[in-house]
Amino acid sequence: MGSIQPRRLMTASGRPIVVRTASPEDAERVVAFVKAVAAEAPYLLTTEAEVVTTSERQKQWLQQIMDDPGKLAIVAEHDGEIIGLLDFHNGHKQRTRHQGSFGMSVKSDFRGQGVGKALLAALLDWATEHPFIEKVCLEVVADNTNALRLYQTFGFVEEGVKKNAVKIDDNTYWDLIVMARFVK
Repeated sequence: MGSIQPRRLMTASGRPIVVRTASPEDAERVVAFVKAVAAEAPYLLTTEAEVVTTSERQKQWLQQIMDDPGKLAIVAEHDGEIIGLLDFHNGHKQRTRHQGSFGMSVKSDFRGQGVGKALLAALLDWATEHPFIEKVCLEVVADNTNALRLYQTFGFVEEGVKKNAVKIDDNTYWDLIVMARFVK
């Protein structure tokens, strides 16, 4: 069961937040968060139109993550509102279960305030203590310089580039940078 101890901290602007394990009881608020972020996040790969999840589906997804020792879902919340979400999924096979990838998003009015940093620190602490997770991976849009800087600060290194991996509505393309960090 993937879980972390709750962490209480302040954003750069002095707002209190809690970073904790997501639970099935968060499903409705996670759906609202995902819909809001899809509408406002320029580098999110999921578009607003593609967000078709329901509270019941989200509840099942969160329960599946809680029940799997190689997975983790954590949220950042402020005054009961989910403002950040990170989910990590390791490989399904014996030979790939030692590594996994994560996705992370933060509401626009909390970006640049240390929320992503807090979520990522919690993930890496969990992965470091985990009995079989050795490598944490991610993909990031090459133009997302703020995210790249955050990941580099945490010791992630570039492993490759997926050229023209993302096609935007106006027929332009974005490259995805593949990054990773070994925790053992």
